[in-house]
Amino acid sequence: SPITEKEGEYYRSSTGIEIGATGMQGWRLEMEDAHIAQDIPTKPDHTIVGVFDGHAGAGAAKYAAEHMMKFLLATEEWKKYVEGNCTDVTMLGEALIYTFINLDEKMRGHQDSTSGLDTSGCTSVVALITPKFILCANAGDSRCVLGTGGSTRPMSEDHKPHSIEEKRRIESAGGFVQWNRVDGDLAVSRALGDFTYKHRPDLHPKEQKASTFPL
Repeated sequence: SPITEKEGEYYRSSTGIEIGATGMQGWRLEMEDAHIAQDIPTKPDHTIVGVFDGHAGAGAAKYAAEHMMKFLLATEEWKKYVEGNCTDVTMLGEALIYTFINLDEKMRGHQDSTSGLDTSGCTSVVALITPKFILCANAGDSRCVLGTGGSTRPMSEDHKPHSIEEKRRIESAGGFVQWNRVDGDLAVSRALGDFTYKHRPDLHPKEQKASTFPL
């Protein structure tokens, strides 16, 4: 039977943003999802929130939630954004992109060290809230939606293997789409982890069958 007990968290940012999160394990053998809700230490008026929907285990989602902040702060793009008085939103977007790429690279080494016990992956949808901007970085089919002025606006787009651009990339990397899944198995075309679908060393992370590159 499913485990229906819910675990929740409340967080209030330094700028007064109230954040609530709740999760339920359901039918899975373990809770495979994770989230983050934190002020950024070097710019406390910036807040990051994110959801990591795991599959084939909890490892990738937990690793992403635990380490994403560290990889964001380590990017040269984030440092340049801060040095530029936080005005260059393009540089902030680049920082999020390299956060995903660098985190995924280190996650590969972490999973390799488990001798095949962890082969998990996870979607990753992250919103970075600043005093002037809200940026979303997404890899997978978890969703970010902005409510404003009595209406909602999508901030992310689902990455599904059967969409035209995703299918083209998958096939160019030597894969195929069957039953709307990558190689007939993986239901999303972008994710962290899932290194079975990222085995081409000659291809950029953006070009792998399962891409790390967020949009």
